[in-house]
Amino acid sequence: MQNQGLLDSQIKLAKLLGVEATQGLDKIAEYRRDRFRAELGRRSQFVLSPAYWRGLQRDLPLDLARANQVLRELGTNVQLSPLKVRIIALSLAALLLVAGEALRRGLAAFAVSHTKPSRLRRSLYATLSILLYTLVPGLLAMILVPLLRWDGVSSTEIEHFLHQFTAAAFLAGFVTGVGSVLLASRRPTWRLPALPNELATRLAWLPGALGLSISAAWVAQQFLDLINATLTATLMVNSVATIVLNILIGITAWSLRGAFYTEVPDADGLPDSNSVVLSWFRTMQTILILVIGVSLAALLLGYVALSTLIVQEIVWLGLVGCTTYVLLALVADIFQSLITRVKEAHARNAFSDSQWRARSQLLVLLSGAAQLALIVVAFTLVLMPFGEAPTDWLNRRLGFLVEGFSIGEVVLKPVSVLLAIGVLVLGVLAVRALRSWIKNQFLPATRLDASMRVSASNLFSYVAYFVVVLMAISSLGFGLERMAWIVSALSVGIGFGLQAIVQNFVSGLILVMERPIRVGDWVSLNGLEGNVRRINARATEIEMFDRSTMIVPNSEFITKAVRNVTMGNPMGVATVKINMPVSADVELVRQMMMQSMQDHPGVLDDPAPSVLLGGFDANGLAFSASCFVSSPRNAARTRSEMLFDMLARFHNAGIPLHHVQSMVVASTVGEAAGDAAAPFETRAPAQGRISEDGRSDQAHNKYQPNEQPVRRPPGIGEP
Repeated sequence: MQNQGLLDSQIKLAKLLGVEATQGLDKIAEYRRDRFRAELGRRSQFVLSPAYWRGLQRDLPLDLARANQVLRELGTNVQLSPLKVRIIALSLAALLLVAGEALRRGLAAFAVSHTKPSRLRRSLYATLSILLYTLVPGLLAMILVPLLRWDGVSSTEIEHFLHQFTAAAFLAGFVTGVGSVLLASRRPTWRLPALPNELATRLAWLPGALGLSISAAWVAQQFLDLINATLTATLMVNSVATIVLNILIGITAWSLRGAFYTEVPDADGLPDSNSVVLSWFRTMQTILILVIGVSLAALLLGYVALSTLIVQEIVWLGLVGCTTYVLLALVADIFQSLITRVKEAHARNAFSDSQWRARSQLLVLLSGAAQLALIVVAFTLVLMPFGEAPTDWLNRRLGFLVEGFSIGEVVLKPVSVLLAIGVLVLGVLAVRALRSWIKNQFLPATRLDASMRVSASNLFSYVAYFVVVLMAISSLGFGLERMAWIVSALSVGIGFGLQAIVQNFVSGLILVMERPIRVGDWVSLNGLEGNVRRINARATEIEMFDRSTMIVPNSEFITKAVRNVTMGNPMGVATVKINMPVSADVELVRQMMMQSMQDHPGVLDDPAPSVLLGGFDANGLAFSASCFVSSPRNAARTRSEMLFDMLARFHNAGIPLHHVQSMVVASTVGEAAGDAAAPFETRAPAQGRISEDGRSDQAHNKYQPNEQPVRRPPGIGEP
């Protein structure tokens, strides 16, 4: 019991220490934000003013003396290292440069030999190239740094500076590698983005210059901190670095802006109509040029810290965006290659249908999860340099917009309105992207048919849009608990006027889930027949056979009897009925009808066609030929074609069809004396016309062709 009490007290003490540590971190973060705001708002001397140059002339000897002291110490360490060590280090550096160039040249051959002709080859080559560009300068720095600290360093500040120097070398190689891979001036066919060759060749020098400038600015800033440089020297170095980076970024933005404004014709010589992505790029590049202008203006006005922050954020955003683009391409291509391999294995019967679908679905889900994780990490890294959340920035800069202003009892918050609009726009874009991914990548890997894929993607979009609208309303400050009156109003509206709409919507969900009808089915409802063209949330579109469209509420398919002719992919039946004379050779007729069905390409072998003799009567022998076709849609055409073929066969074989004689009996009773009875009128024997069921149009006439009409005295028989 005593040990348990001691353990409880220690646990409470640990929790208390954790709370105090959290509070301390919050205070530190708040202090850093205050310092950050103070630095951004501080205005220094104009670098071109005479007062600034007088201060620089006064402080420069002191800064140079401190710098010479640090450089002398580092140079002394290099001189104290043995000559053999320096030769080995120089040899290793030369070997590293040669090996790096050889590996860079051999990466293409490696990618070709280890991958199939696909997009994975390009993305793999790009990733390995960036890795190689990053390692070579970083390893060179790691070879140099031991010489700089050979006899030890006098302070931890110099040790920290050497670590930062090594990190800057890795950064220079990484920036150069990312830019070189995206431009790919030497290998245009391996280029990931769609950039013109002329632009890539013109900007081939830019990645190296940008990487060197960024790393030099980083090392210079660390060196100024190491020697505790004066304010004038710090302003000079930061101003020069900011101007150089602004110029390089401005050249990049202007070049890309001109390239994307150039219309690239398609294969038919016409401009590409799908210019949505290009419009986004043009807008972003225009904004980038404006931001660079603001940075230079802030620098000229003396706000050096603000100008430096702007250019650093531009570099950071560009670096994170380009890296994320390359990694997204690599992840997508890797999983697409794996899906292709699974399909090939399924084609070789290595996987069953269920195994193939399960593996394809898993790979698609993993691909989407990996890409989503990369995007989330990218957003996290983008927000990291700010040191605070976007809402904190708004509260600091535009506090009145965040807090809002009152008009009577209504509090209007412009930021909430803008946030709701932003959530709505981004939500709609996200829903469209997810719907496209589900429709084009995920659903094809399932066992759902094409019609169900369309219905499932539509259902997802309806639910997703509803969630986006709720999120937008919540962004306005209306919680779900505050929306009870809206729900009540909707309930009343549903009870009075929206009942039919809700019923049709629920019926649409039932149609999607149970699938009694699908897109493409041949249905019959209330005497109307046609093909289901689309199943919407409220109604279903049916294309009639005359190419008109009938809009039918979904509830009609749930509450009424519907005939689905093509449900379950049924076979169609084509039946031809023909009457033959009693004297006909039944076996020959049977063989000819059977041969006609067997020769028709649309008739299925299983179930086999059959010819039946239904009997004989005054109409002759009733033959019925039946066969199966692949779909009920083909039954009428197949029946017509077989009927033409059978008639031609009978005609060529000299087999007469059954025909009957029609007779019209007319009698006239004269009222005056001496009138004689009108003679009977007869018609010549008419050829029997074969209808769809095989019966003659004169089947009601019971006279045979060779029989003569019977004469009756006037007044006897029918009038």
